[in-house]
Amino acid sequence: MLEASHGLIAITGAAGLVGTGLRRQLREQGYRLVLLDRKPITDCTPEEQAVLVDITDQAAVTAHLAGCDAVVHLASCTTDAPWAEHVRLSIEGSISLFEAARAAGVMRVIYASSHHVVGYHPRSLVLDEHAVLKPDSRYGVGKAFGESIGAMMAYKYDMRVLAIRIGNVNTKPIDRRRLGNWISWRDLGQLVSLGITHPSLRFEVVYGISDATGRDYDNQAAYALGYRPQDQSEPFEAEVLALDPVPVQDSPQARAPSEITKGGVFSDNEFTGSSERLLPRSSH
Repeated sequence: MLEASHGLIAITGAAGLVGTGLRRQLREQGYRLVLLDRKPITDCTPEEQAVLVDITDQAAVTAHLAGCDAVVHLASCTTDAPWAEHVRLSIEGSISLFEAARAAGVMRVIYASSHHVVGYHPRSLVLDEHAVLKPDSRYGVGKAFGESIGAMMAYKYDMRVLAIRIGNVNTKPIDRRRLGNWISWRDLGQLVSLGITHPSLRFEVVYGISDATGRDYDNQAAYALGYRPQDQSEPFEAEVLALDPVPVQDSPQARAPSEITKGGVFSDNEFTGSSERLLPRSSH
């Protein structure tokens, strides 16, 4: 096990897109990392140790978490795959991870949730952390389960859990919808660091967005923890609108679930019936 000078942090699903980008952010903050994934990671720095492990192997995960100060749980089924994959990776995997952390004495978990847990809310509404769950997909359901087990672990077993409903982490927003849920890499790193270090954290749900004031989400819960995003989506608005203009009112595109809701294409997938049910009640 690596010796930690500024804290030893485990990351599950570390070989994925978010894990790869987050590694750099946490290294720059002085953390040493244990990288857990079922896929090999071959580009480790001296501050990192890669471990091949399946998230559902609770005994093995417990062993690899020993000595860690916190764990960032990214591993899940990240597509809208059939239920069996979500049950195994997102549900059984989260049970395994939280129980392994508790057994290893790792009492801080930063859980990578998703805005897709509220994906069937109308895009026109500004949501806070108290919004009713409206998952837009099996993926969203799996992430919502992780929030629930995180809350139980925090209040029953004295863990400290930060659930971050990540929007789209990227170097910049790539379409109109993501103007309202984009988060830069350094802002995501800041949120994760708050989950690792905040002294009074118990269980909190925050949105993983940069400064998108007045758009899709009210992120006051994150600001109350000390979050101060360094990036904002507004400077990219003209560029995005040129590539992804607002559709003509009442056109088929404007009435599509992907256009009406926060979930985008996940909202379209397998959708049946009229999209009228997705509109705010005052619009029916």
